[in-house]
Amino acid sequence: MADKKLILDATAGYRMMWFNKHHPNAIYLDARPECEPDIVGDFRKLNFPDETFKLIIWDPPHIIENAQLGNSNMKRDYGFLRPETWQRDLKRGFEELWRVLKVEGVLLFKWSNQYVSADRILKLFPEKPLIYQISANNPKRGKTGGVIKHVQTLWFCFMKLKKEKPKNPQVQPQLSIFLQEAST
Repeated sequence: MADKKLILDATAGYRMMWFNKHHPNAIYLDARPECEPDIVGDFRKLNFPDETFKLIIWDPPHIIENAQLGNSNMKRDYGFLRPETWQRDLKRGFEELWRVLKVEGVLLFKWSNQYVSADRILKLFPEKPLIYQISANNPKRGKTGGVIKHVQTLWFCFMKLKKEKPKNPQVQPQLSIFLQEAST
């Protein structure tokens, strides 16, 4: 299936962000079978060869599970992260998605800072994004009506660039000697 597909939505859910919810070049993966993904799977352990996709979309759950969530719509629609493993899960997820991303491919990562800041999340990843965009800045109101926090949804764009080969350590000193001799 993956050999003809260019795009992986690694946390497709109900495909709410997609214009075409059955795009012919996309594989929709989700851990929750009730979302009816193409593949029921875990973004931390993908069954694809290295460098399979040109575009990966990753919108992992932004909510850390707690007793107050219960069976909320947020938990049902978007999933949740486990409090004891969320950092390890996101780090492993990024590494696994990076593995299946082709060189010169793009990873789009979406995060909401409502529960965990984007700064904390980005520190978990071994790569840095090229660009980011804040797509929402909505004040959340407390039970008494006062503003308690500005919630931002952020999009980050990562690109897997070719690693440059390390310079030959033998060539550099020879060049320096040549330049010194040429200047005298």
